[in-house]
Amino acid sequence: MKPALPLFLTAALAGCSVPIVAPQPQQPVAARFSSATPASTANSGTSGNTGLDMGWWSRIDDAQLTELLLLAQANSPDLRTAAANVMSARAQARQSGADQYPAVTGQASATRSRTEGMAATDSTSALVDATWEVDLFAKAANTARASHLRSRASEADYAGAYVTLSAEVADTYMDYRACKLAEGVYREALNSQRQTLTATGDLVDLGLSPASEQALARANVASAEISLESQRTDCALVAQSMATLVGAPQDRIRAILAKGGGLPAAKPFRVTSVPSDMLRQRSDVLSAELEFAASLKDLRVAQSELYPSLTLGGTVTASSPQSWSFGPALSLPIFNAGAAKANVRKVNADAIASGETYRATVLSAVEEVENALTRLNGASRSLGSAQVLVSQYQRYFAAVDEDWKAGGTTLLDREDARRQLQSAQLTRIDQRETLLRQWIALYKAVGGGWQRPAGDAADTVATQTAQATTLQKKDS
Repeated sequence: MKPALPLFLTAALAGCSVPIVAPQPQQPVAARFSSATPASTANSGTSGNTGLDMGWWSRIDDAQLTELLLLAQANSPDLRTAAANVMSARAQARQSGADQYPAVTGQASATRSRTEGMAATDSTSALVDATWEVDLFAKAANTARASHLRSRASEADYAGAYVTLSAEVADTYMDYRACKLAEGVYREALNSQRQTLTATGDLVDLGLSPASEQALARANVASAEISLESQRTDCALVAQSMATLVGAPQDRIRAILAKGGGLPAAKPFRVTSVPSDMLRQRSDVLSAELEFAASLKDLRVAQSELYPSLTLGGTVTASSPQSWSFGPALSLPIFNAGAAKANVRKVNADAIASGETYRATVLSAVEEVENALTRLNGASRSLGSAQVLVSQYQRYFAAVDEDWKAGGTTLLDREDARRQLQSAQLTRIDQRETLLRQWIALYKAVGGGWQRPAGDAADTVATQTAQATTLQKKDS
């Protein structure tokens, strides 16, 4: 009978193999970016720097933006949620790691009882239980490793959340500053229209202009008032969105925004790293790497569930140390209607999907940088054109205004020239804002100043793919 158990185990293990399809997450990237960073831009006040300046936010030198960024770091609900996710993942990793060690539990009780006609009696009991599942096929070790990798992925996600938050705060700040500049243009237009109304009224009183000119001037004032009020509303809405983004009261945000004014100067930098190096500066790429590595550990765990498990257990009664029990318990996966094998195939498919997610992350990262570079170059050229646009319309309006004052043209012609000048001024503000926001987009795209932790021993995609291929060969 003794040879029966080894033969049975051999037969059981032989039926546990499930073919593995190795994931293929490698994604080649171009040797260089197709678009170059502008060496300098109008309105920047500085030339491009070599390399990526990790302290770029501080180089913008805007005290209100810095204050908002610090406030967001401390109060943003999104960032706090990401921090909570890190805490949860770390706790899960510690819990999974504890499963590799024996578990010891104690139980103690004391009772006092009395039966009618008899004296009261006391009874006590105490026992200690110990169990330990021997990690024959590294199930516990791989589970712990997967949890640890996901814990590190959550840390990378937190870094990514901060980079995204910083870019959103900066974007919203530029939006607000540009909005206030546009509000100033509308305010100047209203003041000009009121002065025109006064001057037109004098001309009508003197009989030098028809009454229709005064009606047009009044209509222009009303139109300018509507435009200004609409712009004020837009600016208030941007400030309100900033408060939600930062996670601070409205009055505090308004107090910060009330200080300073105007759009800060763009601070160019050069992206000299090639795409493959840039990918190491992005936390989302690291997170995808770690998730892929964890999915391969999950696959090993699923495979180990096809094989027998051995648990050692024992009990000692404190009140009677001579009474104890100890022994192994062997669990054999004899029949489960193929559920365990199906689980291996499912986890294998999850690992393949995780590898494709990594590929998609790499492609999106490169595209994001390329898009930011392309838009940045376009915004730089457009700003130069906007400067010419304003200067030429200023000359045109000045000529029409002089002609109107001399009675050589109508108020309608003057108003048309003024609106063209106003439109050009708003276009210039919009292009200045766009340029700044594209620098922000580029800074975010290349990692936002984040760097991988020193000495990071992340399981690289190449290493993990090689391990998956090994698994495939073993099971083939």
